[in-house]
Amino acid sequence: MNMSIRLIAFLFVGFTSFGQETLIKIKKDTSSSMKTLFKPAKLQSIGLSFQSQVLFGKGGPERGMGVQLHLNNKLSLGIASFNSNPRNDDPNRYSDEPRRRFTAFTMEATPMANKVFHLSFPLAIGRIQEESPMINYSSSYYYSSYMPQPGPGYRQDRRGEIALGVQPGINLEVNLFKYIKVFGGANYRFAFGEEKTPGMSRAAATFGVKLGVFDYRKKR
Repeated sequence: MNMSIRLIAFLFVGFTSFGQETLIKIKKDTSSSMKTLFKPAKLQSIGLSFQSQVLFGKGGPERGMGVQLHLNNKLSLGIASFNSNPRNDDPNRYSDEPRRRFTAFTMEATPMANKVFHLSFPLAIGRIQEESPMINYSSSYYYSSYMPQPGPGYRQDRRGEIALGVQPGINLEVNLFKYIKVFGGANYRFAFGEEKTPGMSRAAATFGVKLGVFDYRKKR
């Protein structure tokens, strides 16, 4: 019993001392603004560029087009669209490999963009849309005779399966001229969702070119 009373008294004294010390520190804090762990960098330059690229991987090649907004020549934000090429050996495009489209928001980090050779780390997040080959079949007789008519809830009303795509990558960029860059690298596209198919996830090599103003600084 005496031990419990002593322990309670000891804890009470300790908490009282800690509270008084904290109160003194609060009174001495004369900061005029809140301090944060991360401080946003000041915007010193801005740029805008267009890019075209080709991806080679499982399921055939894809062509990509995009636009990017460059901030401080280190971070880029934009949008891009990747489309698989339809097969040319079938005039009706009635092939086993469906056409795919990946439309995404992009973010790219380029820590040392001013060097002639440098690395960039792109990330694309968006929607993967897969078209069934039956959609492109041009015979109206076949469509009316053997296929069900589209209607509410019909799967082909929304042109095939849809899934969430996340595509990180790494590129080696070369500053050819002030307004032209070429790059090559690799990426992997992950697919998420109930409607994802095995063909939506893919590894690919990429080659492309960027045209635009990357590091415009306003003269003071």
